[in-house]
Amino acid sequence: MAGLDRRGVGRRLGQLAGALAFALMMGRLGRLLDSGPDQPQWNLIFAASAFLGGIAWWLLGQVTTRRMLKIASFAAAGLLLVFRIGAPETLYGGILPTTSTLAAMGEQLDLAFRIIRSGVPPVETSPGLTAILAVSMWAIGALYAWGCTTGPHAALFLPSIVMYLQFAVFDRLDAGLGWLAASSVTLALSLVALAMERRSDTGRARDAEGRPMGRRSVTMAGIIAGSLAIGAVVVADNAAALISEYGNAPWRGGSGGYGVGEGGIRFNRLVGLQQRILDRSDAPVFVATLGAGATPASETYWRVETLDAFNGEEWTRSDVRLSQFEPGRPLANEYDTYQGTASDFLQIVRIEDLSIDVAPTAGVPVDVLDPPNQEGIRPADFQVLSDSALFAPSGLRQGDEYQVRSVHSDRSADLGILATGPDGELTPMFAAAASAGDFPHEPGIIEEDPVRPPNLARFAELPDDTPANIRNLARTLTARAASDFEAAWILQSWFRDSGDFTYSDEVTTGHTSLILEDWLTDPTSRNFRIGYCEQFAAAMAVMARTLDIPSRVVWGFTPGSVETQPNGAEWIVVRDTNAHAWVELWMEPFGWVSFDPTPRSEQSPGFNAQPASITAGLTPADHLPTAADPGTPTSPSIPGEIEGGPEFVDPAAPDGTAGGVRWWLIVVVAALPLAGVVPMVKRLRRRRRLALVRAGDITAAWDEIVDRLTDLGEEIPGSLTPIELARTTDHALLPLAISYSATVYGGRLGQARESDLIGAEWWIERTYDGPKRARAALSVRSLVRRD
Repeated sequence: MAGLDRRGVGRRLGQLAGALAFALMMGRLGRLLDSGPDQPQWNLIFAASAFLGGIAWWLLGQVTTRRMLKIASFAAAGLLLVFRIGAPETLYGGILPTTSTLAAMGEQLDLAFRIIRSGVPPVETSPGLTAILAVSMWAIGALYAWGCTTGPHAALFLPSIVMYLQFAVFDRLDAGLGWLAASSVTLALSLVALAMERRSDTGRARDAEGRPMGRRSVTMAGIIAGSLAIGAVVVADNAAALISEYGNAPWRGGSGGYGVGEGGIRFNRLVGLQQRILDRSDAPVFVATLGAGATPASETYWRVETLDAFNGEEWTRSDVRLSQFEPGRPLANEYDTYQGTASDFLQIVRIEDLSIDVAPTAGVPVDVLDPPNQEGIRPADFQVLSDSALFAPSGLRQGDEYQVRSVHSDRSADLGILATGPDGELTPMFAAAASAGDFPHEPGIIEEDPVRPPNLARFAELPDDTPANIRNLARTLTARAASDFEAAWILQSWFRDSGDFTYSDEVTTGHTSLILEDWLTDPTSRNFRIGYCEQFAAAMAVMARTLDIPSRVVWGFTPGSVETQPNGAEWIVVRDTNAHAWVELWMEPFGWVSFDPTPRSEQSPGFNAQPASITAGLTPADHLPTAADPGTPTSPSIPGEIEGGPEFVDPAAPDGTAGGVRWWLIVVVAALPLAGVVPMVKRLRRRRRLALVRAGDITAAWDEIVDRLTDLGEEIPGSLTPIELARTTDHALLPLAISYSATVYGGRLGQARESDLIGAEWWIERTYDGPKRARAALSVRSLVRRD
């Protein structure tokens, strides 16, 4: 009776913990969703969904004992709930989906996922978002009902706790100790409920003979739970400042990426519209001196590394492979350096307030030399990334000093060659500008081809779902460009010099304000064409790729200022405000050419450090051929806002899309209620087999292990006996194999021991990592296996 009392008390504590967790979850959700007279009563919708989900699960349990039928019926009802909330006007009789339901639901889900991905609370409650949250509450209510009857105690509170924690991450407002205390009490109750759960002998420690050992006391479980709860309050209260109020990783102050660092300013190696510079200071991050033949300090960009992969939201590196630097061996790939007019010079860099593991260099590094003092970083301490950037495995810290030789481009000396067409003359736009006195450069020809990367085409790759609006905007802007260099000039001029864009590192946020398509093309977007260097670099690089121009984003620092130190020496001081991102485009015949699309104003951080724009003195619209010129296509002039908009229809749009509908979103949401079917079936199968093992059937234990190995992808040869299979796999399986063989082949009864099964399962837990076990849990191989 004592055991039954403990189990009953544990379930009641679990019910209380589940109710508290649900209340906390709804409270957090109230801080994320906008409320008002024009917003739906989402709190009533979600509470009703949870209540009805629990009732529906209980009623189905009274109607049928077939679990698969029960789950399928419940999932179908959940899908109907999604349609009823997300696209009610398309339902026949308000119940049955029609041919237009999927299309309407797809549009709503597309907007909902945009809100989830990019929104900053409080966000508007769209029908699609309401449907997703309502079906989640539907499932939570069913799990609570299951936990109240035959399910485990964890079903009562774990789903609500998981959702609450996710909402807490999204919430940018200060929670306060009240929220932390309430969540800690809920956690403590949950842990005690788990500790008091008694399900036969499952989970008990066993001795060498397989007999269950004594249980720990409930008092000890309560002490542990209380300690964890107090620790959670302390840790959460002190760690809150580490999370950005915007719910995502800030560009400055984020994690470094590859190595380690101690103190100082750190940078997140992601460039995209969803990052944000926070509280940039005037602190020096490093100082440097340049050797003979160097470019002027006011024109020297300090490079850190390049980002060459765009996933639809942000730019990242596609290759993080490292190689050890070897003195005397060329450091840089020849195709990473600018192959035109360039300066080759030494530099000495000393780290100040910067925590980083990739070394800033003036241009592309080509060699590392011994430091000028014994305490500096030696060449052997560096490794080389695939883009020729220098990587310090132990990280760079204040006072670290290194000496590098690098190549810094001087593209201004090659503008005439870059503007020359195949006929040896300036291309039409530059020829017209030269006639008007706006382009003082002569044409030129370089006979030698540049050294190209072996996979140059990958620098022009974009996701299949890149919006047609962006592609068409880029094509419209550059429709009259006669070369890649003209197109690049037009894009930089549009971003930097046209006046259509505004520099600001205090951009506001909202669920559509950080989406590249809306940022570029939708005047109603909250941040329409307003941002800082990341937005401009990310956007220009994407637009270049839509024109099949290879591109990559570079992050580093704009030129520092020359300052006299107390000892009289002159050093270049690069500050936190110099942090910057720009673009490199592949331009024949010189390879990677730098473009900086970021507009600046006198109020911009680092304004004085940014060199003048090479495109400022040549406005493309003034010199591009007009429609009346023979042999030129008809196209509007370069727009600030395209009147009426172009025909945003992309003939290369991937199959399976129509009107922006993403059909896979419908499939994902429809599958949400079914996501746990396969693991649940396997769990029921194991419980049935465990009962058979306890009744003396060893074959059930062997079948369970064979199925587990099958789902893990292991081949089970039919030619091997169980003992041979155990010896070739692991000796931890031998006890079970011997018991199985003795029963099946030796005719001995009573050989089934639960400890053999548990021992084999413990070996699987130790041998295979978590991700592989998770994939195995979803595999259906063992369910369709035929012996």
